[in-house]
Amino acid sequence: MAQKKKGGSTNVAGSGPNAGAAPVVRLTEHLPVASAGHGGPVSLPTVTAPSTEGIEVTVPAPPPLAEEDLIRRFHDLARSLAEVRTRQEGEEVVMGDDVQLDIIGYANGQLLPFSIRTGFWMELAPQEMLPGFADAIVGSAVGDSLKIDLVLPAEYPVEALRGRPASFLVDLRGAREVKMPDTDSPEFLLRLGRGATHEDVMDAIADELIDEQADVLWLDAQNMVLDELSSRIQVEIPPALVDEEIRRRWTEAEGQALVEKEFSPEEKQEALDLWMKDPATRAEVERRLRISLALKAVAERDGLQLAPEKTFEVLENQAAAFGLTSAQLREALVDPQAAGMLKNVAWHLFAVEHVMGKAKVHFEGAEES
Repeated sequence: MAQKKKGGSTNVAGSGPNAGAAPVVRLTEHLPVASAGHGGPVSLPTVTAPSTEGIEVTVPAPPPLAEEDLIRRFHDLARSLAEVRTRQEGEEVVMGDDVQLDIIGYANGQLLPFSIRTGFWMELAPQEMLPGFADAIVGSAVGDSLKIDLVLPAEYPVEALRGRPASFLVDLRGAREVKMPDTDSPEFLLRLGRGATHEDVMDAIADELIDEQADVLWLDAQNMVLDELSSRIQVEIPPALVDEEIRRRWTEAEGQALVEKEFSPEEKQEALDLWMKDPATRAEVERRLRISLALKAVAERDGLQLAPEKTFEVLENQAAAFGLTSAQLREALVDPQAAGMLKNVAWHLFAVEHVMGKAKVHFEGAEES
């Protein structure tokens, strides 16, 4: 990294694990964290299984599709058919390239938790939450290290940082030149496989986005039902258990990257402390723990049994909602570590299906489901 500064701070847009995470991480990152096989140093509290009777939720209607949603998806589809060439060390990058970056962010002289990315691929294009970020990289060469100074916009998701100056230390590790196809050509439309005219293509894209929106609405429904279920248990979540889970998340998301960047033990501890003290992070971890405890108790009370041959089927039923394919799941199941994680995920999803089967779900503007 070009420069290394001591420090610590709050949040940055794009929080969570590195965007290049494996499929198994994408499937697990939105799920509650505790499981029946939890083996950490802090014991899970024992809870009485909550009633699953009378759970009824109404999911708000989503906003209508906007033209920019269609244009963005069309752009992404066109890029998927582009000619790509790996740029060599020392070759300059231009707007529209794919670039691979290591990123560490700072604000107020302190490290920004959730800002660290290693081996992160992105399209070099304007970033709404980081205005000027992409422009500052244009003209740099593969292998360069640079410091980008910018002012966070008024719409920045972390209110305390809106309008504040921030700095990002960036290593440009790799790049790919992307030569876009002629999107007006009949050959392009044929390769796209969504119709013979632009109108047909945009209609097909709209249908796809609506289908994806339905998946998201069902996940929203699940979250609402699980929140209602967890509200029915009486338990105090030990702060040490929350700390343990945050430490695990931080290690996966940032800890190893800081080791690779040769940050000192004091700097790593400072970065971890910022995660530990972040109210939103603690609240979300505690929420997920409560949900897991409630599901675990329900599974034990109702004698749920997940046959090994049903594991893949359970995972596959939910994979599309997380942007995964059956092939990616099969690939992940070959890895022993990933397979263990996925079995825990399958148990969680199996328990969720059990609870959802007892809940009444309404969708605003739609028929009862």
